[in-house]
Amino acid sequence: MTLPLTGLHVVDLCTYVAGPSACMTLAQLGADVVRIDPLGGATDTRRLPLAPGGQSLYWAGLNRGKRSIEVDLRAEAGRDVVRRLLAVPGEGHGILVTNAVGQSWLRHEELLAVRPDLVQIRIGGRPDGRPAVDYTVNCEVGLPWVTGPVDASAPVNHVLPAWDLITGAHAALSVVSAERMRRATGAPQYVEINLADVAVATMAHLGFVADVVVNGSQRLREGNYLYGSYGCDFATADSRRVMVVALTNRHWNTLIRLTGTEDVLAAMEKALGVTFAEEEARYRYRDVISALLRPWFEQRTHAEVVASLEKAKVLWGDYRTIEEMTRSSDGLLAASGLFTDVDDPALGRYPVPAPVGRPTGWTPPAPEPAPAVGADTGDVLTDWLGLSRAEVGALAADGAIRPQ
Repeated sequence: MTLPLTGLHVVDLCTYVAGPSACMTLAQLGADVVRIDPLGGATDTRRLPLAPGGQSLYWAGLNRGKRSIEVDLRAEAGRDVVRRLLAVPGEGHGILVTNAVGQSWLRHEELLAVRPDLVQIRIGGRPDGRPAVDYTVNCEVGLPWVTGPVDASAPVNHVLPAWDLITGAHAALSVVSAERMRRATGAPQYVEINLADVAVATMAHLGFVADVVVNGSQRLREGNYLYGSYGCDFATADSRRVMVVALTNRHWNTLIRLTGTEDVLAAMEKALGVTFAEEEARYRYRDVISALLRPWFEQRTHAEVVASLEKAKVLWGDYRTIEEMTRSSDGLLAASGLFTDVDDPALGRYPVPAPVGRPTGWTPPAPEPAPAVGADTGDVLTDWLGLSRAEVGALAADGAIRPQ
């Protein structure tokens, strides 16, 4: 079956998370994505975690389904290979995604001489051109000061590279939308996306910015409470933990019936002159509400709590380790239906996901492992440029590519 992005040919000149994740998404949906690596591989090809043989599991996860070529990007002959790949005629070609810094030969104006209708997505750190990575942006948006235990006095970074991943999603969408614009107008397309803009825009979308400007408020560190509604984590009698959330009145009424706290909470509403049918009131009095609910959880084992929450249809989640998520028969990995085991010659056998978004009636192909660095150099130059094996050999002899 034809995949949604079959016919798109993307040159991926990216490292680390944002760009590679964008191009992996495009590859999963059918685009022919060719990752360009310098001779010996880019710096992210050896990033932790590593397999026992020393190969990067991180790199493999972000580059599945692509093809890889090794090019001497310091030499003009190597750079010319990239230019030739971008110059391949046809509306599905001439697409570049890059986060390369300080490379004048990759400036859009320079590459237009090679491909007048080039689609180029440029991922950067900051709008003024200064470099940045996820962690150096995240510390500036304020979230580390509201993350972590209530009594923490220092900022707490979260471990998910959220701004990288959101930037990658924007970049993937930019490829598709820019290519559509090119088809409609015939004009080249240049899109600049930087992590700092993605971060501050996302903060604004979620109301953080308007809250400061309109209300003059400063979000507080609240531990595991859910901001603006009622949600809290509870320990069970056997020291497991669950997260319980009451977003709606139905959720709330179900929770208090289950825990037998209806009467005491009704008395508290009367004493305080509030109604917990209002989400804001549940949030304001979260500490005292949690104190009243906590004994119900502490008097029951995890299994008993889970069975009761499930039966009552309370909105809840289980605190699990990454290993439990991965290995448990009822964990998110097993429940998703996305994963298929792949035999990777370098890494061994492990589960990899299909695309998360799948059009109706579309069965995705079996997932493929990431290529070895440079494994597809000869095939890509033959497929895209129509070079003979002798011509590929001549490029290798000139040092432009890794010898095949």
